[in-house]
Amino acid sequence: MDEIIFVPVGDYYEKNGLITSKHRYNMLKLAIENIKEMGIETIAIESTIKLYAIDTFKLIKEKYKNDDIYFIMGSDNYRKIPTWKNYKGLITNNKIIVIERERREIRDNSHENIINFIPKKIEPINSTEIRKMIKNKEKEEVKKYVNENVYKYIQKNNLYLT
Repeated sequence: MDEIIFVPVGDYYEKNGLITSKHRYNMLKLAIENIKEMGIETIAIESTIKLYAIDTFKLIKEKYKNDDIYFIMGSDNYRKIPTWKNYKGLITNNKIIVIERERREIRDNSHENIINFIPKKIEPINSTEIRKMIKNKEKEEVKKYVNENVYKYIQKNNLYLT
């Protein structure tokens, strides 16, 4: 791959505890600021309507029509994909790289568009646990997993404290 582009969801995405897209964008920008092979796509953030994954994927493929696009997701999200809008079309019409996060076998990954990637080392952490650490003011633990500038941004903006 030449570049990895992150696509943060917009504010129409419904999830408990999700902070505004402005903050998520700013933290992502800080996290990748010195990595030239990474960027941020704001299609979903700038949308005035709720975009489902299939809609976002379509818009990205249209925007980057001359590129070979792979969508990367963690195995935890891939396991939920049958609950997504038109998930069969999503799998059929897009190439998806599933990064194994839990050392559990991924069921139904036999589709030719699904590439299963198992890293040599899997950190036993997830974003929910990091947010709990922030709420509990476990600074040293958080700093093991979060970029220093991102941590400062979280502190400055009092994020994840409730």
